[in-house]
Formats: sequence, structure tokens, C-alpha cells
Amino acid sequence: MLPTALRLALRRLARRPGTTAAHVGGLAVGLACCFLALLFVRDELSYDRFHAGAERIVEIRQQMEWGSETMNFMMAPEGAAEALAHPAGVEAVAATADQPGLVRRTPTSAGVVVDEVRFADPSFFRVFSFPLLEGDARTALDGPGKTILTASLAQALFGDADPVGETVYVERTGFGLRDPAPLAATVTGVAADPPGASSFQFELLVSGQTPVATNDGTAPALGEAVPTYVRLASLADTVAVQAALRPLILAGGSFGPYTPAGAGTPQFVLQHFDSPQEGMTGRPLYLVLFLAIAGLVLLLACVNYATLATALALSRSTEVGVRKTLGASRWQLARLFLAEALVLALVAGGVAVGLVAAGLPAFNAFFAKRVVLGGLGPAEWAAVPLLALLAGLLAGAYPALVLARFRPVAALRGTATDGRGGTRVRQGLVVFQFAVTAVLLASTAVVWSQLDALRSRDLGFEGDRVVTLGLQADRLTQLRDVMKQQAEAIPGVARASIASVVPGGFNMMMSLSPSQTPADPSDDVGVRTLSADADYPATLGLEMAAGAWFTPDSPPGGVVVLNETAARKLGLMTTDAATAIGETVVTGGGETPSEIVGVVRDFHVEGPRNAIEPVVVAPLAEFESTTLLAVQLRSSDARTLAALRAMWERLAPEYPFDPRFVSDAFADQMRQDRQLGQLFGAVGLVAVVLACLGVFGLAAHAAERRRKEIGIRKVLGATVAGLVARLSGEFARLVAVALAVAAPVAWWLARRWLEGFAYPAPLSAGPFVGVAVGVLALALLAAGVHAVRAATADPVRSLRSD
Repeated sequence: MLPTALRLALRRLARRPGTTAAHVGGLAVGLACCFLALLFVRDELSYDRFHAGAERIVEIRQQMEWGSETMNFMMAPEGAAEALAHPAGVEAVAATADQPGLVRRTPTSAGVVVDEVRFADPSFFRVFSFPLLEGDARTALDGPGKTILTASLAQALFGDADPVGETVYVERTGFGLRDPAPLAATVTGVAADPPGASSFQFELLVSGQTPVATNDGTAPALGEAVPTYVRLASLADTVAVQAALRPLILAGGSFGPYTPAGAGTPQFVLQHFDSPQEGMTGRPLYLVLFLAIAGLVLLLACVNYATLATALALSRSTEVGVRKTLGASRWQLARLFLAEALVLALVAGGVAVGLVAAGLPAFNAFFAKRVVLGGLGPAEWAAVPLLALLAGLLAGAYPALVLARFRPVAALRGTATDGRGGTRVRQGLVVFQFAVTAVLLASTAVVWSQLDALRSRDLGFEGDRVVTLGLQADRLTQLRDVMKQQAEAIPGVARASIASVVPGGFNMMMSLSPSQTPADPSDDVGVRTLSADADYPATLGLEMAAGAWFTPDSPPGGVVVLNETAARKLGLMTTDAATAIGETVVTGGGETPSEIVGVVRDFHVEGPRNAIEPVVVAPLAEFESTTLLAVQLRSSDARTLAALRAMWERLAPEYPFDPRFVSDAFADQMRQDRQLGQLFGAVGLVAVVLACLGVFGLAAHAAERRRKEIGIRKVLGATVAGLVARLSGEFARLVAVALAVAAPVAWWLARRWLEGFAYPAPLSAGPFVGVAVGVLALALLAAGVHAVRAATADPVRSLRSD
């Protein structure tokens, strides 16, 4: 019976290409959205899952209570690797740490920028499953001065030549003391490039036993507290790990100078290595929204199919009457009509795969992904027809039941109907479609309204024309004063400054306390720290609230500038910033007080989504190792950037020229919210199209069903405008109900989403009213096409059969 049903379904669908195309197109769009969403979520949740036994890898984290805050550090205490070397159930322990750097073939050749120089101990490959293309994973990192390059870095440095046995020179450029000379390392292996779904995106691995510069001379690179990972025989063995760490807990951890004054005793937490931390994976609500939106689009496509199919079912009443007269049962008829839906869904699934393949490049560019269909396994490909069949069952179940329920006599007379209940079901589906559409479009309007408010918000500084150049390398640090002078001599440069960080790049935090009570942790304040020269406020466009910025000859440890938030939290000011001038504070649990010489007006340091944080600024020290050159351009002129490049290449040709605008860092921080707004907008447009297609089909059916009624009304003097209003009024009422349902839902969702912003835009009725008017206009336009056609038709033709 089933092959026969499928054959008959194919024959009927081929006879109605227009209706078939509408059904296939709607279902294909819904399925394509679902496939893309599943690919996205699969990629997000696949991070670090490629390691063998990834569920048994845990990382050691330290947590401590500091006032009302819980501070979390991806850092095991010193001695953790040794303490965990022997407990039962621990298969391997790997300590690792990374920072940016440069790699050269010779000590003086041009360097290749490496975002992550990763130091690792010999057991790194026992914990993690990164494959080696050349070399022995057991011995490649078992001594100082050894390194493993990735295949791409080996190609960049050595071309097609074999790099194993060659020497490369590594210069660290991240936070910390500079090495007196680049680290010489022998290449002992070549690793495959880490996959995109890896938390470790290293470009080379350097033995953790390699000596590097420290405060006390030199020490192994992994000799201090560093991130540490443990491979367990089973998850139950975390008890043994906790027992081995307990002596270190009693010793108070190992935060050293980074421990804030007044902080509680550190506690060690074991967290699964593949737990969500960053990106959308780190914000589970976004993944849920992503899946929910895709599911809604597919549901809308199914509803659209059901709406059109039940409306068109009445035109098939004669076919149903004949089949029932010849002995067909209700179940046989339902199976026949359901087979049509399944065939359509399978065809739509094939079309959806084509749409996904065509849209993947744009999808990957939009979400910064590297998803490829070729990377899917048999299970993923098997899910494609299963999801299509599920959509077909969902879309075709109700229309099949409606058709199979017709009474034979009424069906043969052409008077069969699906009753008042069927009409209400179709109306309910229309309400559902437009309610979902309105919620999506209203959400889009709120998201873009918030993003527009953030873009127009006064950040407290000028970043559009400020470009930064990193000076982290030792030679660049030595050249920083010369670079500043030569940069300011360029005609297109207004001014320049040397600092440790600019807005958008703050990451260091320390405690600050009034000097009157340095030993009392209750009034300590966590502040973001910044070191800068005297030209910093002019370069960034900062304004002083009281006092003055420090001068070029201000002592580095004797004076500081606070922002208004820091002064308020320390209790040094309420409304008048001048009351803080002359007061003293103690930084970082030290003993020497620093005088407050100025209070700068608040400015954002970590993006407009977050609240303004307290900031303390100290004069730039001579030994400051992590600095950058901030340059304020008179205009964003390419000639000025070219002049800066020429200056850079003249002074430090061995270092890459990498300018970065401050405003770009803030724009990147809003990337996920911008993507969310674009996603809502795109899905909202798809929902509008599907909903309008449904109304278009229902309006056509209504006009055909009421053809004789319209003819009689025209003969009796009804106007075209009156008839159009009558025919369109039914749909206007349904859309009005949908908007009434959608309004509170959209308002609640908007309120919840805006709670994630420190400075939410005011939630006004404007976006909701605009969406309501737009949706109503589109629905009336879709219904009005058939209403006008029916109202202007010749009534004689409508009444001729009577």
C-alpha cells in the first residue's frame, strides 16, 4: 500500500507544480535554517571534544572570595604537577601557559608574528590528542630548548624544507619580564595545525623546562603557578585529585603578589576541560535562542503547509468521495495524503541541503566559523532525511485527517466542509504565524535600538582616530621615546602617548585602599590599573573632573590619578571630585601611599555593554615592559598610516607593523549582539514571507469559496471598496489578535535581554507600534491581491451556473 500511496502522491504533485513549488519552497527554507542552526551548535559544542577521553580531562582552577566578588583563576598553585604525579586514578598531568611572540630563522631575520607561543611540559601529548606529523611525542619536549612547530608555521619559516633539527629563535612579547636575548630552540617535531574547535590554538610548543627571565634571574618557563590539566582514569578519581591538592589548599594557594589584600583562602575547583567558557558557548542562552529561532522557522514552514493544505482540501472533496465510495477507509485516505506531505518534505530536504551548501560561505564569514559539509559523519547525514520526514509528518498530519474525515455524500455533492472547528484551526494557525513573526521583528527592532544607543553613547574618550602600535618587544620598548617623537613629527598626527593599555584592552586588576586604613580589607576596592605618560589624556580625549594629570617628571610611585568611580567607591567624593585631591591611597597591598593629584571623568574601559569600572592611573615607569604607542590622527587618512608604517619600518624593520584602532576593539565586543540582531532580522523576514504566503493562499481559497456571494453582492450594488474591505477584514482581525498576543511576549523578552546591559536603552512603544503597523500592512497586501481580483470580477460569470 505504501509504494502505491507514494506513486499516487508523486503523480498528483506533478500535476500541480505551482502549489508543489510553494510547499517545497516553504519547507526547504525552514529545513535549511534548522540544518544551519544544528551545524552551528554542533561546532560550538564540539570544542575540545576531539581529544581521546575528553570527558576525563579536568583543569584546576583557583577561586577566592574577595568582598562580594568571587574571583576565578585558570591557574594551579606552584607544585600542583608534582603533587598529582602519583595519586591513583591520575593518568597524566600537563602544565601549560601561552603568550604572544615572534619567531625567527636567525636572531636578526624578520620575525613571524605568533599569537600563541605555548610552553608545555613533556606530558602535554599524554593529556591532549594533538597529532604529530614528525617527531616523537614522548621525547619532543623532554628537555630545555626544544620546540614543536605547527605545519603552517613550519611552512612559513622553512618552506618545503624539513625543519626538524633546525634552530629557531623565539622572542616573547606578552606580559612579563623580557629575556635578555631571543630563546634559541631546536625543532624536534611538526604538529598538525590545531582544529578550529580547539581551545588551544598554538602555533608552536616550547619545552616548559626552557629557562626564561624572572625577577630573581632565570627559571624554567613553567616553574610558577600556571594552568594545569589532569587526565583521569575515570571521573570518580576527582576525589584523589582533591586529596592530593589539600596540602596546597592549607598552604594558602600560590597567587603571590597577585593576591588582593583581604581576599579569602583560595579553593581549588576541578572543571571539565570541555566546559563552555567563551563565545556563544559561554553564553548558553544564545545557543538556546539560536536553536529556538531555527525551530520556530521550521514550525512556521510546517504551519504554512498545514494552513494551505487544509484550505485546498475542500477542492479535493470529490476525489475523497469517489475513493470512499469505492471502499477506501479513513486510514487509507489519511495515509495517501500523508504520503504527499512526506514526499514533499523529502524533496524539500534535498533542496535545503543545496541551500545550506550555497549559503555556507556567507554563514562562515558571518559567524567566523570553518564549518564544512564534508566534515559531517554518517550520523549527521542520516539526521537530514529524518528531520525532513519529521517535518513532513508534522506538516501533513492535520490536513490528512481533515481530508479523510469528509463524508462521501457531501464530498460528491461538493458541499463538504471541515466544519467550524476546521475554520478555527486555520485561523489559529494564522494567528500563531503572525504572532511569532511580530515577536521576531519586534526583537530585531529592540536589539538594533540598543546597539544604536551603545554606538551613540559617550564613552568618555575619543577612539575613532586613535591607532595603537604594540611595543611589547624589548627592542621596541627601548625605542618607544624615539617612536613617539617621530610619530608626532608626521603632519597627519595630532599627538601621541605611551601607555600600558588603552580602553578596550584592560585586563589587569589590583586592590586599592585609603592610606588611613591600609590593613583593613573591608574598604578595599578592586580597580583596573593603567600606566601612562603625561600626554595620555590629550591623546585619548579624556577630561579632568578635578585636579590635573601628572607631569613628565612626576615620580612613578608617588602620585596617581583616579577616575570618578574609583574616588566614589573609596569614599573620597560624592558629587565634588575636588574633595579627593590631596588624599592618599595604597595600591596592591603595599605600604607606600600615593597622592591623588587628579580625578579624571569616567570613561569606559571594557566596552559599552559593561558598567564603568574604577580605574587608577600611575606615571609610566622606566622599566615598564608591556607598553604601546597610542597615536591620535588628525583624520583617518591612508597617507598618515603610510607615513607611520614608513617610520616603523625605518626604526624596527624586523618587527611587523600592526596598527589597531581603539574603536575597532569596542566594535568587536558588540559582535555577538550585532549578530543576534542580524539573525533576528533575517529570520523575521523569512517568517514574514512564510506568513504572507499562507495568507495569500487562504485569501485565494476564500475568494474562490465566496465567488457566488461576491457576485450577488455586486448585483445588489456593493462597491469594489466595500467588497475588498469585507474580504480583507477577516484577515485584519486575525492579525490584530496575533499582534495582541505578541506584544506582551515581545515586551517581556526585550526586558529580559536588556537586563544584560549596564546601560540599557529605554524600552519605548515605538518599535512595537512600527512592527505592528508593518505586519498588518503586509498581511492586508497579501490578502488584498485576491480580494481586489474577486471584487472586480464579472458577476455574470460567477452566477451563470445558477
